[in-house]
Amino acid sequence: MKVKEIMKPNPITLTLQDSLKDLINVFRENEIGSVIIVDQKKEPYQIVTLRDLSRLCFLNLFTDSIFEALKELNKDRNSLITVSPNDPYLEALSLMEKFNISHLPVVNQKKKLVGILSIRDIAKNFPELIFIDPLTEVNNRAYLNIIKTKIKKISGPATVLMVDIDNFKDINDTFGHVVGDKVLKRLSQTLRKNVKITDEVIRYGGEEFLVIAYRCNLEEGKILAERLRRKIENIRFNKKEPKFKITVSIGLSIYEPQEDFLTAIEKADKAMYKAKQKGKNRVEVFEENSLSS
Repeated sequence: MKVKEIMKPNPITLTLQDSLKDLINVFRENEIGSVIIVDQKKEPYQIVTLRDLSRLCFLNLFTDSIFEALKELNKDRNSLITVSPNDPYLEALSLMEKFNISHLPVVNQKKKLVGILSIRDIAKNFPELIFIDPLTEVNNRAYLNIIKTKIKKISGPATVLMVDIDNFKDINDTFGHVVGDKVLKRLSQTLRKNVKITDEVIRYGGEEFLVIAYRCNLEEGKILAERLRRKIENIRFNKKEPKFKITVSIGLSIYEPQEDFLTAIEKADKAMYKAKQKGKNRVEVFEENSLSS
């Protein structure tokens, strides 16, 4: 689905010459989360959100014009992020997550404003996307709230794997974030393809992923973790991409129905750090006594 199918057309705008009082009145009179500021050519210059307005109030940064207010907020034309009507909505969602924003002006090829897209608009159309990481397209950390309820209804143990990319910061620093994003995508695809369709793959943090394998005991979990480690180690990119090797450190714990699910995650996380300490590119199982050694 494209941005144009979700966006709101004819967004409310103000000019750089309008006053801060005008801005406050617009927010007061309309149930909106942002106002787009346009220049003399009616092209978008910046966007002011309710969060920006709160910041102005908190810091007592009241000025005569919106232009001066934007200067106080360190916002100018160069920092404005926009999307095209024909962009896939997932690209817009990825931008929102990357830059921690909730509203995007929509502009056409002539840089004319044609609409506004908000995270609320996306959530209304695709409520399930609240639980999807837009970059990797696997579930995000918020989905753990669903799993906490779901896992209690499943009989038997479950294996919890914490998978962390080794030296990921070095990859980003050496090859750039575009390559880093490709690594995250390929890793998530590899995880998803090599677990059961009923199992869970979650992007837990920046380069950390959780795998929840239902009805999977300790020995089966070890086999699964080792298989995933080898599959990831064998990931290859096309010839145009920089040559480097991806490895992961994996921590494993077992969730039992009578236990707290979040505790099982913490145990897997501790085991993963043990794998890091032992040289990386390996699997470690959580054991109470071994972590103190």
